[in-house]
Amino acid sequence: MSACVTEISDQVGGGHHSGTQAMVSAAQKISELTGFENYGVPFCLTSEVEALGASVNIGDNFIEPRVTRYNDDPLETIMENYSQADVTSGRMGVILEAIRQLRNDKVPVIGNVSGHISTASSVIDPLEMFKMLRRDPERAAHFLTFINDYLVKYALEMVKAGADVISISDPTATGEILGPRNFQKFAVPYYHKIINALHTEGIPVILHICGNATNLIGSLNEVNANAVSFDSIVNMKNAREGLKTGLMGNVSTQLLHTGERAKIVSITRNALQSEVDIVAPACGLSMATSISNLKAMTDYVKEGSYN
Repeated sequence: MSACVTEISDQVGGGHHSGTQAMVSAAQKISELTGFENYGVPFCLTSEVEALGASVNIGDNFIEPRVTRYNDDPLETIMENYSQADVTSGRMGVILEAIRQLRNDKVPVIGNVSGHISTASSVIDPLEMFKMLRRDPERAAHFLTFINDYLVKYALEMVKAGADVISISDPTATGEILGPRNFQKFAVPYYHKIINALHTEGIPVILHICGNATNLIGSLNEVNANAVSFDSIVNMKNAREGLKTGLMGNVSTQLLHTGERAKIVSITRNALQSEVDIVAPACGLSMATSISNLKAMTDYVKEGSYN
């Protein structure tokens, strides 16, 4: 759920996905210029999969990092080769150092982690991953356990480095893709494990689910997240009625990219009237989103004129 739009990355000069100082500078500028009240790193969901053998194009000031080649080794080989994967080296190490440098007593530092479903379906071909959920669920569960344990280690290293909050984004774990039954089986227990590990360290956790998650709200009450973030398709009044946790979102990212200020303010007002606890973009922002549009949202919340 990156907020490092082109207007920000241009000021940093690039390198914000792979260099510590550029990453730190970008996180600080996002907070300073857009009004978001945190320092969040990294700005993509690819560092975890790169360290497990997937190839990644690091992107630039206009395009986010993306997977260009999956790890096509057999699952058992991947799990054997990366059973002792070092979550403190490579780009993951850069991110941990950025967190150490961002740590402070005033602005919360958020460590952004990819969820296990999205990570697994970026390490290997997602079509193969989802076929496996149906045809060989035990093998799929074994691989997802391996991925989730790896993410737990990484998230705990973020905490050691100074993260105040961990945000888990799992855009592939949608109601449309998994469905309620598979979400309950292949998502809930894994979220529960990583969230409990972080709660043991006293760290609050945000969980973001993309797509229409309306039919997943009952299951999401079981994962013990401090807040759940939803995409713009979810009716937040209904979510508020069903969800027992904090509620985050869900200002349309398309609107933030192309909309007029008055419309952005209107949708922000709707979120607040739906009793959202944390107003935020509904998902990752387009790199072309303007700072002024983001400030239309954050300024309205900070003005408090909605009371």
